[in-house]
Order: sequence, then C-alpha cells, then structure tokens
Amino acid sequence: MRNIFTLVLALSLITIAGCSSSKYNLASLAGTNMRDLESAKDQGAARTFDMSQNNAFEETLTVLNNNKLTVFQADPTKGYIVAMGINEQVNTTRIGIFFESVSTTKTKITLSSLSSLALAKAKKIIFGGLSSSNR
Repeated sequence: MRNIFTLVLALSLITIAGCSSSKYNLASLAGTNMRDLESAKDQGAARTFDMSQNNAFEETLTVLNNNKLTVFQADPTKGYIVAMGINEQVNTTRIGIFFESVSTTKTKITLSSLSSLALAKAKKIIFGGLSSSNR
C-alpha cells in the first residue's frame, strides 16, 4: 500500500504544474517533444541534395540503419526524423533531421541537436552517406 501511495504522489508531482508554468511537460519528459530540436535548427547544419523529399527521406532512413542508429520518431508527411545512438554520446542524445522540398528534384535537409559534438558526428554520417548514395 505504501508503494502505491508513493507512486501516486510522484506522478502527481510530475504532472501538476501548480501556480507557475513549466517549459517541461510529459511530452518533453518522455522525449517526444520536438520544440527543442526545431528551435536548434538555426544553429544546425543544412545541405541541399538532388533528390525528391520522399527519396531523401527513404535514403536517410537507409543511412541511419546502415550506421546502426536508432530511429526514435519519423514522419514523412511532416518531414522529420529523430534519431539516437551516435557513438560516444549518451544513448538518448537526439538528432533532428528535417526535410524541406526546394523543388520536385531538390530537398534541403537540416540537422539539429542540443549537442554540438553529436551534431558534428551526425553531419558526417548522414550527409556523407547521402552524398555517396546521390552519385
């Protein structure tokens, strides 16, 4: 009974914001909030590839899979992938990969992360992999 009470109390403290608002919610605690990665796009790395957005999305998934990176979230309609598993990084360090159609045959891909080291490694892996498949 005491364990159940402790669990209910802990969950209540996490979900109740009280009088002050918090920038964290259950989505951010669960790692499903995309706002931080979207905000970091300005400090990210971008490159345009000669392929359609659908093709770029699929090729990126292949590059991630070939490099044994975990696809945490992916939405081809909204044009993003969230990946994790960059070597020598905390397993939960996320990389945001955003796709923007420039034309029917060109797609701008922007990478973002809250870790500059993870971003640099992701840039080599993803952009390098897409460049070799784009030849």
